[in-house]
Amino acid sequence: MNKESYLKLIKTIRKHDRHYFVEHSPIISDYEYDQLVKSLEETEKAHPEWIIPTSPTQRVGETHMKGFRQISHSVPMLSLMNTYSEEEMKDFIDRIFRLSGRNDVEFCAELKMDGIAVSVRYEKGMYVRALTRGDGQVGDEITANLKTIPSIPLQLHLKNPPDVLELRAEVFMPHKIFQEGNQRKEELGEEPWANPRNAAAGSLKLLDPKEVKERKLAILFYGIADSSHTIRSQVECHQFLRSLGLPTFNKNQFLRCYSLEDIFSFAKKIQEKRGDLPFDIDGIVVKVDDFSLREEIGFTGKSPRWAVAYKFAPEQAITKIKEITIQVGRTGVITPVAELEPVFLAGSTISRATLHNEQEIERKDIRVHDTVIIEKGGDVIPKVVEVVFSKRPKETKPWKMAFHCPICQTKLIRLEGEVAVRCPNKQCGDQILRRIIFFCSKSAMDIEHLGPKIVQQLMGKKLIKTAPDIYRLNSSDLATLENFKEKSINNLLQSIEASKHPTFSRFILALGIKYVGEGIAQLLANRAGSIEVLSKMTNEELMEIEGIGEKVAESVFGFFQEKENLDEISKFFALGITVQTKKLFSANHPFQGKIFVLTGSLKTFSRMEASQLIQKLGGHVSNSVGTKTDFLLVGEDAGSKLEKAKKLGVKVLSEAEFKSLLT
Repeated sequence: MNKESYLKLIKTIRKHDRHYFVEHSPIISDYEYDQLVKSLEETEKAHPEWIIPTSPTQRVGETHMKGFRQISHSVPMLSLMNTYSEEEMKDFIDRIFRLSGRNDVEFCAELKMDGIAVSVRYEKGMYVRALTRGDGQVGDEITANLKTIPSIPLQLHLKNPPDVLELRAEVFMPHKIFQEGNQRKEELGEEPWANPRNAAAGSLKLLDPKEVKERKLAILFYGIADSSHTIRSQVECHQFLRSLGLPTFNKNQFLRCYSLEDIFSFAKKIQEKRGDLPFDIDGIVVKVDDFSLREEIGFTGKSPRWAVAYKFAPEQAITKIKEITIQVGRTGVITPVAELEPVFLAGSTISRATLHNEQEIERKDIRVHDTVIIEKGGDVIPKVVEVVFSKRPKETKPWKMAFHCPICQTKLIRLEGEVAVRCPNKQCGDQILRRIIFFCSKSAMDIEHLGPKIVQQLMGKKLIKTAPDIYRLNSSDLATLENFKEKSINNLLQSIEASKHPTFSRFILALGIKYVGEGIAQLLANRAGSIEVLSKMTNEELMEIEGIGEKVAESVFGFFQEKENLDEISKFFALGITVQTKKLFSANHPFQGKIFVLTGSLKTFSRMEASQLIQKLGGHVSNSVGTKTDFLLVGEDAGSKLEKAKKLGVKVLSEAEFKSLLT
């Protein structure tokens, strides 16, 4: 075989990959396909100098990844707002009409995948990088792992590919593969996967791409985050993705809608066919179809205003309450919990369900030994929906909240204006335990191998009393833990060491400040820039931050007024924690609060580098020009965005002008 024949063979295999993985209509048998791949492998073995990066054999790297790098998203991966009723969906539509000043807005409704959200980047048509969602701002690089999914082309089917094409997609494990995998696990005596989503998430975490390939994951593309190619609508986006040879929704899985009736008609059809799909969905997503209108409508701190998820009603099951216990949270909130007779529901076995608070128990009249209907709220958190009163035993009595904390025996309190009952003792053992568990969690300090059970062991053996004690642990301490041998000890110590350099937003979150979640932590980090500045901000200064309300401001301000909290932060720094902080931008910088769009090829910066500079200086980066755009940064071969910017009167910056404004 000569080189020309070799390149022709690669083209032939790509064609069959498209027919099999994208079109789902193979035109040759599996055996014939395998023979083509075998011929390619033999040719490359004889002529290694011919191998090109986009050869189908290059999907799996030869070396192990030593870990996952964290990389900033060029465009943040935001989460969607959820709706669960026709009334909430109508509110969303009315809000879009109000924000746009129009009542003729077109929408695109499509499936809501229940998989793992990822970002996939192509440059000049070549696959270059893939990231997980992470915290929305920074994701884990999984480029090699996603390369093992056969339906991802390593080179796009496009004569003149855009310089940059960053796509959004969902990775999933098909039902058939999930069932086959669990059958093998059961035969080997291994713990089965709880559901396809967990199986896919666990597979992406594997460090060896060859192992990932064996899991036979799949992917479906649904959106464009960044591109120099002009796409005007979501419906057009799906058509464009398919033209590139990418797996996306088929024509029956998305619909341009002109009314609320259209949306619910589509939702009903999808819900009826939900069980026939080869993957899990948990609803539909409704988006404003027109991209330029989306730009005008904008975003909140964590979600686009122009899109919403309409979640289908969760599955339900019937079981019995064996006991009602109370759980102490990290902020002292007391939560009643129903201990259930185990029942299988929505992919996993449920033995506990939250009862939320005393008022909720009274409202539903929930008692020990009741038969109840349970469901997973948002298909995740188990909860009791209602009591089956016809099956209630005669001897049951109403449940009453305890007067004292079951852990530290402190008298419980209820603050004025709050439903929650609290244990006011911050030294309560369970509060400390849950604060430390939260501190170690993936969204906070992300200390791998240090899960709840290990934290409980460490506290039980008095090896740690507070979160800073984690950074004092040594191999001798860990050797006393159950089932901890040399490998487990080394893994945990390495994870603890690796956690010492968190981003500022992660560190803020890990501190466990009341009312501060991931989105609020990011807002605080962006504004303050350092823990020193944040700790000295007044109530008024905190409330000036867009997205921060009075309740959150008071909580943050109060946290930094307590000496024990400041002492704990000092201990972290003394033990080697160094927070990755962004350079604090000047409130007077011309980029502050301005919206940028980038187009064309830049010489001095990559698009990501330019975007990060803008964000560091207080600006925002969008991917389409609209009436709210302040600046268009133009490189070589600028496209239609430049014409649109001129029509709208948007300030156009050359690369030289942009550089002059950086200082």
